[in-house]
Amino acid sequence: MNQILNRICVLFLPFLFSGIISAQSKGSDYIPYYAEIYKADSLFMLKKYDESYPIMDQVFQKYKPVNVWFVDASRNYLVSKSKVSQVDYKDIENYLRQKAYDTNAVFKDKEIVEILEKFNLKKEDIQAIVKENIRTINWPVREELAQMTRDDQKVRTAIKNNDSIVQTDRKHSERLKEIITMYGFPGKKVTGEYLVEGQHSGISLELLFNHMSYNGDYKYFKQILPEFIKKGSCSPFIFATMEDRRNEIENKAPDYYVIAAVPPDADRKEINRKRRLIGMPSLEYQEFKIQALMAE
Repeated sequence: MNQILNRICVLFLPFLFSGIISAQSKGSDYIPYYAEIYKADSLFMLKKYDESYPIMDQVFQKYKPVNVWFVDASRNYLVSKSKVSQVDYKDIENYLRQKAYDTNAVFKDKEIVEILEKFNLKKEDIQAIVKENIRTINWPVREELAQMTRDDQKVRTAIKNNDSIVQTDRKHSERLKEIITMYGFPGKKVTGEYLVEGQHSGISLELLFNHMSYNGDYKYFKQILPEFIKKGSCSPFIFATMEDRRNEIENKAPDYYVIAAVPPDADRKEINRKRRLIGMPSLEYQEFKIQALMAE
C-alpha cells in the first residue's frame, strides 16, 4: 500500500494543492484549510509525520480543527506530533474536547491510548471529559434530525407513495431552514459526534439534503450551504451530493461526481477545479484514499 501512496504524493500532490493556499483571514474561510488537511493526510498515510505535523501545526494556529472527508484531523495532528515532538497535556485536552463523546471509542484507539498512558490518564478522567462534551449537545435538535432521517427512509421504503414523499421532504425543508436560522448548520458542533456513549445518532444529513435537490427549497440551500462550508460547519460533500442530484434530475452531467462514476473521457482537470472551489479533494486523492481504506 505504501508504494501506491508514494505514487500519490509524487504524481498528484503538486497538482492537488498548488494555487489553493493563499492569505488567510484568521480562519474565516475554511476552503484553504480543507486543502492543507488533505495534503497533510496524504503524508500522514505514508507515515511521513515529520512532514504532516508542521502542516497541521501551522493550520491549527489559524483554524479550529474540523474533520473532513474520511480524515480525523484532530487525531492526525496528535499522533503526528507524538512521533516527532513533545506532546503536552494541552494537546491531549484539545483532542478530547474535540472528539471524546464515547469513552470506549477513545480506548479502542491504540495510538491515542499510548499517548494517554504517558500522562497517566485513566478511564474515569476520560469519562469526565465525555460528560462535559455531552452537555454541549443540543439534544432536541439531535433527536429531531434523527427522526427526520428515519421518516425520510420510511416514506421511501415502507410507504412508497410519491405524494407522501413530496409532503415529507417539504416538511423537512421548512424545518431545516428553521433549524439553520436558529442554530446555524446542524453539524457536530450542534448535535455532537455520531456515536455518543454507545448510542448512534442515526442522523444522515447527506440523505436529507440530497432530497432537498428536488422536493425542498433547493434555491435556498444552494445559496446558504456554501457559506457554512466556508465556516467549516458543513461538509462539502453534503452540498456536492445535493448539486449532483439536481444535475441528474435536470439531465446534466454531475459537477463533482459524488453519486456517479467518472466516465473515462471526463475532463478530470475541470472536475477537480470545481471540487477545489468548495473544499473537496481531487478525484485522484479520493480514489487512492478509498483504495487505502479498503486495504486496511
